[in-house]
Amino acid sequence: MDPYKVIVMPWITEKSLEARRHADPDAGYYQNNNRLEFIVSLEATKADVKEAVERLFDVKVAKVNTRITKNGKHATVKLADGYDAEEAALKLGAF
Repeated sequence: MDPYKVIVMPWITEKSLEARRHADPDAGYYQNNNRLEFIVSLEATKADVKEAVERLFDVKVAKVNTRITKNGKHATVKLADGYDAEEAALKLGAF
């Protein structure tokens, strides 16, 4: 599938912004989420989402979770170790 047809738009909420953070014990933040969230096509599979994110953002994906809500199909993408969700999100230009 075309990556631009898989990913409809980024999902930007206060909760999703917190999920991008890396663990920083000096700042008092210990959990390493390293995640991005997107609204994706209803027909897209987890494998489609993984391939689209890897191609568009030049990162490796460790895990993809999907759920269907009233806003559409959400995909939560956890990046592999060595890749930063903050840097990937900067490529969107929305942060």
